[in-house]
Amino acid sequence: MMLSAYPKRRLFHLLLILPVITLIITLEMAVADIFQYTDKDGTLVMVDDEGKIPPQYRKKSKSSRSSADRSEKYTGVTVRGNKVLVPVTISFRSETVQARLLLDTGAGITTISPRLANRLGIRPEHTTRTVGRVADGSYISANNIIVDYLQVGPKTKQSIEVAVLPMNGPEMGFDGLLGMNFLGDFRYHINLGGQTIEWVNH
Repeated sequence: MMLSAYPKRRLFHLLLILPVITLIITLEMAVADIFQYTDKDGTLVMVDDEGKIPPQYRKKSKSSRSSADRSEKYTGVTVRGNKVLVPVTISFRSETVQARLLLDTGAGITTISPRLANRLGIRPEHTTRTVGRVADGSYISANNIIVDYLQVGPKTKQSIEVAVLPMNGPEMGFDGLLGMNFLGDFRYHINLGGQTIEWVNH
C-alpha cells in the first residue's frame, strides 16, 4: 500500500507546483525593458527597444524593468522646452513605420511631412487635394489621405485621416503634428517632468 501511495503523493505535489510555475512564467513574460538615453541636446529619450537607440548613445543608456500594466498606462515621450514629441506607429497598405509627431491640441487633423509620406509609400495620386487654414490665419494647400491606423503606445485609431503638409525651415526633429482627430478620442495627462503620457480610462 505504501508503494502505491507514494506516486499519488508525488502527483498531488506536482499538481500543486504546476500553477505556481505557470504564474512565474506569466509574470516574467509580462515584464519588459524600458531604455533611456540623453541626446546631444540634453533631452531624455525613452524607448522600448534597445535597437531604437542611436549607436553613439548606447554605451551611456540605462534600462529599467516595466510591467505590462505600466506600458498600458504610460507612454514615454520626448520633451524639448514646451514641445512634446510623441513616438507613433503609422501604417498604410503594406508599409508600417515609426515616427515622432509634435503633440498639438490646436491642430484639428494630424499632419505628416512629405518625407514621412514617402516612407509610407503615399503618392500624390493616393491623396485628395484640400486647402486648410493654419494658426496665423493664412491658407495652405494639403494632400489628405486615410491611413490604415495610427498608434501611440496602447492607443490605436483605425482609418484615420492625415494631411501631408510641407515642413519649411530648418530640421525640426519631428515628422508632423499629432492632432485632435487622434487625441480627441482619448483621455490623458502629460507629465512633463517624467516625460510620459498617462492614459486615463473612461
